[in-house]
Amino acid sequence: MKTRAAEYWVIAILSFGALFFIKQVQTISNITLPGGIGPRTFPLITFWAILILNLCLLGGLIWEKIGAKKAAPPGEGVQTKLLWRIVPYIPRKTLFIIFMCILLVFLWRYLGFIPVAFLFVTGASLLLVPKEKRSLWRSLVLAGAYTLAIYLLFVYVFKIPLA
Repeated sequence: MKTRAAEYWVIAILSFGALFFIKQVQTISNITLPGGIGPRTFPLITFWAILILNLCLLGGLIWEKIGAKKAAPPGEGVQTKLLWRIVPYIPRKTLFIIFMCILLVFLWRYLGFIPVAFLFVTGASLLLVPKEKRSLWRSLVLAGAYTLAIYLLFVYVFKIPLA
């Protein structure tokens, strides 16, 4: 169960974020283009897809848990409340990544996308890579490449300015 903690937290965070943004999209103008596609279409498709994917992932995890419970001989294991069997403990790395995401949102206004994304990818790379494979140089190169790729994708392909 402890190995699945990150999955549960990612599912929860993405689900709450998608629900929040689905609500926010309702405030966007309802003007449509000739094909029926408007400014709400892509965000709504994206956030509903996130919710559906999360439901599939959560359903698979619960199905796996039920299968493991049926296969286990009776009397084995410690009996705990259902909530604590479904929601695992929060590892420090998960809390740190969540904190980094919140910090990213606040710093974006003041520093802009490129420095904040670079710092986030560098920090996440250094935090998540095992100690024996960890390298500051590799993390910096990876952060530079990802930041540049994401920036070019959004600015030139999606035509979304990243201030």
